[in-house]
Amino acid sequence: ELPDDVLSPDIRERAIGKVVSLKRAAAGSWKAVLRFPEENAGTDFTQLLNILYGNVSLFGGVKITGVNWSALPSRFLTGPQFGIPGVRKQLGEDQRGLICTALKPVGLTSDELAGICYDFALGGIDIVKDDHGLSNQQKSGFRERVTKCVKAVRKAADKTGHRATYYPNITADGSETLRRYEFAHREGAGGVLLIPHLCSLSIMRELASLKLPLPIMAHPAFSGSYVLSPENGLSPELLYGYLWRLSGADFSIYPNAGGRFSFSEAQCKAINKSCRDTETLPLKPSFPVPGGGVQRQTLPGLLKSYGPDTVFLIGGSLYQHPKGITYASREISELLHADSEN
Repeated sequence: ELPDDVLSPDIRERAIGKVVSLKRAAAGSWKAVLRFPEENAGTDFTQLLNILYGNVSLFGGVKITGVNWSALPSRFLTGPQFGIPGVRKQLGEDQRGLICTALKPVGLTSDELAGICYDFALGGIDIVKDDHGLSNQQKSGFRERVTKCVKAVRKAADKTGHRATYYPNITADGSETLRRYEFAHREGAGGVLLIPHLCSLSIMRELASLKLPLPIMAHPAFSGSYVLSPENGLSPELLYGYLWRLSGADFSIYPNAGGRFSFSEAQCKAINKSCRDTETLPLKPSFPVPGGGVQRQTLPGLLKSYGPDTVFLIGGSLYQHPKGITYASREISELLHADSEN
């Protein structure tokens, strides 16, 4: 970002990125491989992100599709605290696919949301998370809701023996996110929901390094402009799989094919692979969480296509079941248990 004639030969050699290769990819497009000096990133994760997609994000026609993760300095390779193995150990479920649902709608009181949480847990849902629209509303304050929903899943466990977990949405302004994370831990939540593109990937990475026993489920709100264009941004598997794992996500929620969003089945499978790929990125694998378009009737096909190391996020179709939330949840839970036994 300086004229060539003011750069010394030393800086040119040590600090400027190099073009490793340049090949035609398709009509009107090229694939470039670039290499940057390690020292450019310094010690900060945020600066690493800046190198990956900083000012170049302001150019049209530039899409980042991959990173040579093995070339990263070890100081950046922390990743999820739990990953798939740790979450399975926490839930006591070694093999089968898992089910997650969302508490909604916004506008209900904490007592009403806790009642819904209880019904889901009673039916055998594994993870009951806050909807990403639930925060610290007047009718349902964050702390009140966490306390009541944790009690609800414990009450259901006492009755059925099935240990569901509750994940509150801790996304907030500045350091309040950390305070909500700590409060969720003290109250006995099973994990947390975080929107990293509202509060930053570096905040998620910091939370994952705190060693409080709470898995982090990352939500894709506010990230659409990064991944939807075929010409600009980041590939979905790079962002929701590799980069979120590098930033500490134990779960990666993404828009499933066939729902109200526009991802293809091939893109979904690529995200699943990048969440679990421990060879390319030597960190703990994270659970892919397809959501939006997952229905009771489509779950068997998705399970066969995506595999058991998947958390299926089902919302609307459970609320719509004519026999109620608990019956619908039990129906889904029995389906997954039966599949793992076959």
